[in-house]
Amino acid sequence: MMMSESIKLSDSASSSQEWYSIKGPDSDVVLSSRVRLARNLADFPFPAKFRNDDSVRVQTLVFDSFLKNDKNGSYQTIAVASLNNLGARMLIERGLIENSTLNSPGAGIVMRINGQRANSGLVCTINDIDHIRISCFVPGLDCNSAWKSCQEMDQTLQSSLQFAASYDFGYLTSLVKDSGSGMKISARVHLPSLAFLNETGPLFESLVSKGIVAEPAFGSSVQAGASVGGFYQLSSMISGNGSELEQLAQFTGNLKSIIEMERRSRDTVLQKRTTEVTDKVLKSFSTAKFALLLDLRESLLIISDIKWGKSLDLIKGIEDSDLTALLYRVQEAHLASVIKNGTFNFPPDIAGDDKKQAARLRSLILQDTFEYIKISE
Repeated sequence: MMMSESIKLSDSASSSQEWYSIKGPDSDVVLSSRVRLARNLADFPFPAKFRNDDSVRVQTLVFDSFLKNDKNGSYQTIAVASLNNLGARMLIERGLIENSTLNSPGAGIVMRINGQRANSGLVCTINDIDHIRISCFVPGLDCNSAWKSCQEMDQTLQSSLQFAASYDFGYLTSLVKDSGSGMKISARVHLPSLAFLNETGPLFESLVSKGIVAEPAFGSSVQAGASVGGFYQLSSMISGNGSELEQLAQFTGNLKSIIEMERRSRDTVLQKRTTEVTDKVLKSFSTAKFALLLDLRESLLIISDIKWGKSLDLIKGIEDSDLTALLYRVQEAHLASVIKNGTFNFPPDIAGDDKKQAARLRSLILQDTFEYIKISE
């Protein structure tokens, strides 16, 4: 029995106002960019060495600094201990906190509010590995915009807090590799053509010498160096090499080279293996169109193939920003929140199974998003 037609998928599209639903530069390859600044307060030990009420004092000082300097009610402060399990899982899915944050004494987060929403892409985590970690996520390849937002928050805090720093080592951090600027730059990329041609391994090895490490964005598959759907996370390794602007320029330059490599690889794929790749894209489209239940891994593979098909001009009728947003909309905690806050009439045989309910909703979300996709002739 099919699900009732009364289901409103707009309930599951609450991400339409989020940063990741916006079109960004070079979004055919780079889904998002992130800049993170690590800072620690002077006169306090690092979180791993906290004593007595150090964690509470640091959290209070950071929260008070935001509240004192917040002229427009732009920030929301949250003690991690007050989060329920579902809220914490959603923040982890969006990359705003780490699993380690949940078990850190005195952990807190501060998010810049975007209208009525709290996920504008700019967040400050408190008392995890360092006292303060400021992160900004932006769509596409736009590290400079992410850096400017982080810098603005950093300056807000420095107006009332003293950070630990030295003339020789720059900002002092709990991890030596983060000392100096305290900055880490990363980008989530989609490299299906390079992966299909088995060229990601040599590429990632060469990036190490340039101070960049590559990791699967959504967990590794059987093949070494591979990722589910060709999604990868590329991150700078050391914060002490040059100024912030020099690090930004170097990372962005390396990413632009990778973008061109992926785009050139598409031509090779189309010239030499057109039938194979067309078959792969159309099979994924067919699965999405007719499936009743989809797990997370299946969905990520489908999204990857549809995005690949779009970049190869095999399909039309969908935007890269829609596909990036889907990567968040099909995640487990997001769907659990949608189901909890919505009214759904699931078929009786899955009505008592949370995982199958999520799988059903996931399939409907993909079908709704792919409604206007056309196969190129």
